[in-house]
Amino acid sequence: MVKGKYIDPGKDIDYNTDMDAEEKKLIEEVDAVGDLKIQIWDVDYQHALDGHPEVSIERIKEALKNPIRIIKSQHSARACLFYKLEIKDDPQFGNIYFCVVVGVLGQGLGKMETAYETTYIKKGEVLFPKGDLK
Repeated sequence: MVKGKYIDPGKDIDYNTDMDAEEKKLIEEVDAVGDLKIQIWDVDYQHALDGHPEVSIERIKEALKNPIRIIKSQHSARACLFYKLEIKDDPQFGNIYFCVVVGVLGQGLGKMETAYETTYIKKGEVLFPKGDLK
C-alpha cells in the first residue's frame, strides 16, 4: 500500500485507505526526469479532472518527463510542482503552463496529487531549471 501525507496542512492520513483494494487503481507509473517514478492513481486523476477538464494522462506524462521547471512547494515540504510550457506568448494570456503537483513518497517514488493549466510558475526553490522562461 502506498502511504504518505496529503498536501493539505494538518492532515496526516494514508492515501486512499478508506477505499477497498478493488476500488482504487494504479493507472500508470511514469518514469519522470531525474530517475523518479511517479504514480498516477485513478482517484487523484479523477480529482484533477473534476476541477480541471483540460487534464489528460498524456499531458501529465509529458510534464513529468520533460518539465522546464520543478519547484519545491512552499505549502508542503514533501511536494513539488512540475511545469511544462505549452503555449508561449499567447495574445490573450501570455505563457500557458501545465502543472503537475507531485507528493514525494521517498526513495525516488512520488504520487501525482493534481494537475492544472496556469499562466504563471509559483515561487519557491527551483529543483530543476531548464530553458529560458523569458
